[in-house]
Amino acid sequence: MAPNSIEVMWGPGLIGFIIATVFYGISFGQYMFYLRSFPQDSKRLKLFIMTVFLFETIHQFAMMAIYWSILISCRRSTSLECMTKFPWQMLLGLFMSYSVIFFVQCFYAYRVWTITGNNHWVTGIICVLATTSFVCGMIVSGLGVYTRSPEALFSTKWSPIGSFISALCDSVITVSIWLFMRPARTGNVRRKSRNYVNDIMWVFINMGLFSCIVAISVTVLVSDCHLCLQDGGSRLSQYMFQDGLIGQFYTAAPGAVVGKSYVNSMMTVLNARKSIREREQCGYNLTELPTIPTIR
Repeated sequence: MAPNSIEVMWGPGLIGFIIATVFYGISFGQYMFYLRSFPQDSKRLKLFIMTVFLFETIHQFAMMAIYWSILISCRRSTSLECMTKFPWQMLLGLFMSYSVIFFVQCFYAYRVWTITGNNHWVTGIICVLATTSFVCGMIVSGLGVYTRSPEALFSTKWSPIGSFISALCDSVITVSIWLFMRPARTGNVRRKSRNYVNDIMWVFINMGLFSCIVAISVTVLVSDCHLCLQDGGSRLSQYMFQDGLIGQFYTAAPGAVVGKSYVNSMMTVLNARKSIREREQCGYNLTELPTIPTIR
């Protein structure tokens, strides 16, 4: 198969887009469930959730426009625009993806702030990492807007740095939640309540761990591609340089999914409150049942 064939270049991204579309459908269902289940939530939280979902919706439509442009509009075109430049929709999708990741990490930072009892150090580290990753993402987006070149996006050092810091931020969030909600720290809580605390803890950990794994995969692919592109022009063979150019397209697979994984992670954490509260309420009702029925 030719190195620059459509299948090699855009096949991984198309697979990622299909998976991301499924994830978007799940997040849409979770958003509808949230609106129906938690009408009592504050307007500020509802506005924040709506903004995140709006950005993710724009990202989804941007990806649809990307593959329409690449696979249909530019399928047999030899114009300079189609052959050498990224579609502008990809740059829009890139900006939306970085923004969604930043919003969700800020959401988790607030949750960590609450869970840790207003721990300034842990929350501050998470905020610094999230902000730094977002700034790196904006630099990458700015380079993309300025050059609209794949090589400029993937050869810059800011792309792997931003991906690594984002994965590190997710790791800090997951570890801090486990440390502050583990049974050893909640041993003074009665058994039934401790079970609910453990349920909440594992919801946080599992959801944060999934988005962290996706972020790490993006980091590995972007870093490997960056090294190949840098080495290809200096000391390695032309084959390695071409391999780096091809490798940049493999990052599109997890890159398309990463934003959706963050949104689903956040919505799952929010919606998990319903089942946990219902179980807790059911437990209280069972303990309060009278021994002699009072139903007449």
